[in-house]
Amino acid sequence: MNDTVLSRARAAWESGATLRARRLRYKRYTFGRQWLDPCLLDNGTVRSEGDYLIENGYTPVTNNVIRQLVKTITGCFRESVAGDALLADTVETDAATFQEFLISGCAIQRIAPSDGLPRIVSPARFFIDRLTAPDGAGAELMGELHDFSLAALVERFSHGDGGRMQMLRSVFRRHSADTSPDAQLPRAGESADDSLTFDSSSRAATLRVFEIWSRECRRMLRVHDPADGSLTLVAADAEKRLRAANRKRERRGEAALQWRLCVDSRWVCRFMTTDGRVLDTVTSPRHPYAMCFYPMIDGEIHSFVEDIIDQQHNINWLMTLNDRMLSQAAKGVVLFPENQFSAQMPAAMVAEKLREPDGIVIYRPEPGVPGPQQVMTAVNSVGTQQMLDTQLRLMREVSGVGDALRGQTPSGVTSASMYQSQQQGQLLALRDLLATFLAYLLRRRKG
Repeated sequence: MNDTVLSRARAAWESGATLRARRLRYKRYTFGRQWLDPCLLDNGTVRSEGDYLIENGYTPVTNNVIRQLVKTITGCFRESVAGDALLADTVETDAATFQEFLISGCAIQRIAPSDGLPRIVSPARFFIDRLTAPDGAGAELMGELHDFSLAALVERFSHGDGGRMQMLRSVFRRHSADTSPDAQLPRAGESADDSLTFDSSSRAATLRVFEIWSRECRRMLRVHDPADGSLTLVAADAEKRLRAANRKRERRGEAALQWRLCVDSRWVCRFMTTDGRVLDTVTSPRHPYAMCFYPMIDGEIHSFVEDIIDQQHNINWLMTLNDRMLSQAAKGVVLFPENQFSAQMPAAMVAEKLREPDGIVIYRPEPGVPGPQQVMTAVNSVGTQQMLDTQLRLMREVSGVGDALRGQTPSGVTSASMYQSQQQGQLLALRDLLATFLAYLLRRRKG
């Protein structure tokens, strides 16, 4: 049974590979690492776009517009929940989850049974066997990857039992030797989840543990007690005990218990190591995850950032092209006829004087020969500025976040009512995103 559960978890993890890869690309774009997309060269080799540009003498330029848009919409979310007292304790967690929702289209939190507070679950570590509804309904198996240090492992799973402590230490020593050779402590401020594998821990001196929740069915007896009207579920093998209880009731003149066979589903959680050893088991009527996937049409997930990534990509290429042309254009180059240098001022001194604001250059003019000329090359004629303006306008239109929503000062001809109307129109474009996430928070609150 345990091997089957672990195999199902592995299959669920592998089925999410495309979603994790897309989410990683969107995350990199959001936080400014935008030149890592692969490109196929004519010789069949693959390079990142940034490396390709550098090898060809370009300097990759990044003008990150996505990050500001994400921050603006997150500010709209904070504003919308500012007066909700029930979300006051979780607003920071929910705002971070909302940013993830904008980036990847996934909002996943784990509700702690002790205090009911949510904890963010990274989609990079989460797996689920099927996605047929925005809230994950219909899934039969889900869970996440954990990397436990020895201290954390003993604290979480020993339950204060000395024998279990020794067992956990033994398991840790045996499995920590299998840690990936590339695993190391993550650098402060850097992601540790960009290249996870299912089996190997991504951090040095840690043990990979799978938290796997699976829905399982069992045969039960639904028992009705006419005395108090209660309904209870008992194990299917309790029928003999129920018959004995009815005989006692019959002697006392009490109404007999009534029961019938039924099938009851429950969620079973197993904390497992890579070799299938079960460290702990928990049974619950429901799993602890609150999920929202957007927009979930035919099982597809498409995030806000996905909609604007092409415009960001084009903006970067246009900025790089413009920078390249500027670097190769003549800027203040002086054409100085060779036969016009004077003996008192050679070429080196002429160059030095040209750099001085009040420099004086002495030369001997030749009749009919033009004097020194300064060359300036204009680079706007190819239309890069117009194309850049077009991409920025498209990004505003596609994202729905314009100048009014960002709080930028309107032009002198814009009335207050017009400015407010622009703000409301842009908020209308974002209402679906905000309403979907707020509905998710409401579902989480109701449990």
